[in-house]
Amino acid sequence: MIRLVFGSIVASLLMIVPVQNVAANRPSNNHSFAQFCSDLQAKDDFTTNPEEIAEFATKFAINNQWRFEHHQLRQRGPATRLQFIFQTDQKMTAKLWTVFMSGSLRTMRGEILQGETPLSLSVFTRDCMMIETRQITYLDDGRMQYVTVKRHGQPADKIWINPPSMRPTAPSKTKPNQHLRIGHIDSGIDYRRPAFQQYLIYDRSGVLVARDMWDGDHLPFDASLGQSPFYPQSHGSYVVDILHKSGVGFQILPVRYPRPDMALMGDAVDWLAAQNARIVMMPLGSQSPDDWTYFFAAAKRHPEILFIISAGNNGVDLGKLPIYPAVNALENAITVTSTMPDGRLADGSNFGIAVDIGLPAENLLATGAGELKSMMSGSSFAVPKLTAYVICFANSAMPNRLTGKELAQAVKASLRPAKSTTGYGRFLSDSKLDETCKPYRQDGKVKFKD
Repeated sequence: MIRLVFGSIVASLLMIVPVQNVAANRPSNNHSFAQFCSDLQAKDDFTTNPEEIAEFATKFAINNQWRFEHHQLRQRGPATRLQFIFQTDQKMTAKLWTVFMSGSLRTMRGEILQGETPLSLSVFTRDCMMIETRQITYLDDGRMQYVTVKRHGQPADKIWINPPSMRPTAPSKTKPNQHLRIGHIDSGIDYRRPAFQQYLIYDRSGVLVARDMWDGDHLPFDASLGQSPFYPQSHGSYVVDILHKSGVGFQILPVRYPRPDMALMGDAVDWLAAQNARIVMMPLGSQSPDDWTYFFAAAKRHPEILFIISAGNNGVDLGKLPIYPAVNALENAITVTSTMPDGRLADGSNFGIAVDIGLPAENLLATGAGELKSMMSGSSFAVPKLTAYVICFANSAMPNRLTGKELAQAVKASLRPAKSTTGYGRFLSDSKLDETCKPYRQDGKVKFKD
């Protein structure tokens, strides 16, 4: 909507130590992980004797001068998942996850934490060979700076969360961008990318006009940490890139969503309104209505804004399994889903009476953070395509005279009812999008095709 081998001698691994605590990830921890894995590997019948688990873990902890806290066992079909929690001799927490299939060890991961702060992750094969390490470096204020990834035979790679000394400066000697202002609430944006500079807004002192509601600063770099802090994901940059590929003119107001405190969604909308955003892209959602209480209240406070919301990609009827904010009572919002070029609902896309418009958003080549190109599909990417259409439609309809409600009504009225019976009201074809945006498209930009 918010996805490896060194050999059995683990000591040869190049250790890149987080700034948080040098002792937290001494090679002895990885030696211990490897030994733990080897001991498990020798116990093919381990999961058939649960009473031995605590005894095994306690003995291992004593041998390593650790303290065994507890374990959890989950069984699903032939797969057994075991999690072990230890306190290490450096007063860190070690978490080990193991997966057994039909009684045989298949994989293991070991994580080191300082309190609740994750520091490092090591991944092992079924043969207990370390195939990857991921280590987090933190800034002095406690925010994540980057994740260092080390794989066998490859140079270390760095995934940025908060790039240092890369604060963008206002482009000089360029014509001011006077296009419609588009808010974008997502995982952030790669504001370093040259192709995006023409859309960014800077104040008189050269500071980027943007908000990171997660970190509380003005540099919302594209990094979603929802699945794991060790595996940051890019999403927002792909969405903006698809809007960029439409060739229409716009100004972007990027906002990184406040996942740790969704009450800040109200502040995000208020800030976008203060910056004169006329359209807000929202390719995100969840099943909890409580996550969106403050957003809904703020959206009602700002009827001048049109919110374009993704339906989600759970493959469900939203009338039976609501996803928010796709399901809403807002008059100044449009919910979109992804279809095939002929209007058939795309596999996995949500549908139902809560969905206003379907449009082709499958297999779109886009560029994410760090210039990474990928084929993207789903309702998240229907959002920027409809946004492009609304920009073009609004340019011809004098948008400053239309409220968000009026614009939503006019856009829906401009489209034909969908031929599909899978549960969305209207369909925007690529040919309709191209025809509408042709007068507003810059030369040399990609056109969408049926």
